[in-house]
Amino acid sequence: MKLKYYMQTGVVALIAATTGVSCTDTWDDHYSVNGSVPGATLWENMLLDESIRPFVRVLDSCGYKDMLNSNQVFTVWAPEITEEEAQEWIETYKREKSQGVVDDDNATLNQFIRNHIALYNRQVSSLTEDETVKMLNGKRLSLTSSMLNGEVNMVGNGVPSSNGMLYKVDGPATFFPNIWERVRMDLEGENGLDSVANFFLSWNRVELDEEASVPGGIVDGETVYLDSVMYNYNIIFNNYGQIDTEDSSYWYVAPTNKIWRENIDKYRSYFEFHNNLGKDGDSLQNLYSKLMFVYGSFFNVREQELPFNEANPDSIVATTYTSYSPDFSKFEWPMQAGGLLHGLTPQDCSNGRLYKATDWRIPPTKLIYMRPIQVEAEYANNYSTVTLSGDSTSIQVNEVEATNENFKVSTGGYLVVKDARSGRTNQPEVTFKIPRTLSNCPYDIKVVFASPLAGDSLAKEDAQLKRQFTAKIRYYSSRTGDMIEGSNARTLCTDVDVDATRMDTITVTEGFKFPVSNYGEEDPRVLLTIQSIKGRTVPSGYSKDLAIDCVIFEPRPTSGSGSDEN
Repeated sequence: MKLKYYMQTGVVALIAATTGVSCTDTWDDHYSVNGSVPGATLWENMLLDESIRPFVRVLDSCGYKDMLNSNQVFTVWAPEITEEEAQEWIETYKREKSQGVVDDDNATLNQFIRNHIALYNRQVSSLTEDETVKMLNGKRLSLTSSMLNGEVNMVGNGVPSSNGMLYKVDGPATFFPNIWERVRMDLEGENGLDSVANFFLSWNRVELDEEASVPGGIVDGETVYLDSVMYNYNIIFNNYGQIDTEDSSYWYVAPTNKIWRENIDKYRSYFEFHNNLGKDGDSLQNLYSKLMFVYGSFFNVREQELPFNEANPDSIVATTYTSYSPDFSKFEWPMQAGGLLHGLTPQDCSNGRLYKATDWRIPPTKLIYMRPIQVEAEYANNYSTVTLSGDSTSIQVNEVEATNENFKVSTGGYLVVKDARSGRTNQPEVTFKIPRTLSNCPYDIKVVFASPLAGDSLAKEDAQLKRQFTAKIRYYSSRTGDMIEGSNARTLCTDVDVDATRMDTITVTEGFKFPVSNYGEEDPRVLLTIQSIKGRTVPSGYSKDLAIDCVIFEPRPTSGSGSDEN
């Protein structure tokens, strides 16, 4: 269970649940071993020991005096440090406070003070075997009757206090960072992780825990709390990987500042929105381009396919992996030559491993933003009919059994576009709305045509007739321009024959780039129109009817950036 901190009249206090605590971890454990009741608090007893005065000075400067004078029960392992070391910790605390760093991320509090204090009364003299103790920062340190964390020695006997137990150790216990803490600590210039760390930090929010807070009544229709329990919440970690929690097990591949700088402009070029979105467009561009570094980089070790060989796995899937898109967020033989993690030195953390990537091996093609856009023709919200000369188009949906092995139709259906008024100069057509397109990313545009035999095995005569189509596309000409539409709609292909006796996938065009992205927009701004034969009569051997299974926009991202006009 996470510890949560609250402020009341400027005094820091600590709330913790007692559920699951051993029988010795009770409120009454502030009594000494012999049953007497020591009169002095932890704070008062620490003031009596000159050798730990520098540590006490750090505690005082960081607001821990009142907490260690309170009725709450703690065990403190007070380290012997120099005055110079104490001053460094104090200056770090003040500097980070002035920068707006929250207490849970403050280095002095999290890495030093809370690494030496635990809840409840811990009697080390009664230990019969090695144990672990959970400190206030969530770290679990090894504990024996004579040592803390297997590295610092107990000095003298423990001092019973009215609100816990005080031990003295001959030096500070080593802080073992989790992945997020190690990312934040890496400030090595070009090879540092400042860029991704600052992006994560921008999503930190301090939230109110209403259940743990004490309500004090209703004012102006809103609950006022006597004690407000606050906690840190980060939606990035919550959605992609909780690298900030101690009870997790993750691998995280982090881009260095150099990698971030080399790729960010390319990623931004994929999300150039029309200026009519204003600041919203700029915000979306900023968000999506940075998420390109996040998607596919978190790996939950506990959710890998078993058996999982950590030393040399045959594959590893990111937290963004889904069975619906198996080609994305999955990396084969990551430790082998050319693999995602090959040659990268893992940094062990309290909750997994950090891989600092000086060579970025998560290509755009592995990201969900770059998945093919497949628009199923038979779904009514995916298309609209456009009539050029009267009511010329009739629409019907034909369903196909999934067991039809001869005609593999996606999602079990296809769209039939028919001439509703034969004998006239009609041109049946249908327009598909294409979502999630990226800017400056080459697309191969394909149309999958179904055979009439897919839905009707008796339609043999009709199935022998060829179909013919023309494809046109409408889109924004530039970030400041208007839609290219009407007679100005761009023609991608003209009078292309379709074999109606089989499923026929036809590439309409290759490498088509859009100057404007519509990724994430509610109303797609890319429209693809498929037109049949125009005319009063149909050429011999042809039919005006079109059977369309789906439309596919397959991305082929390049390493370059920039905008190509089409």
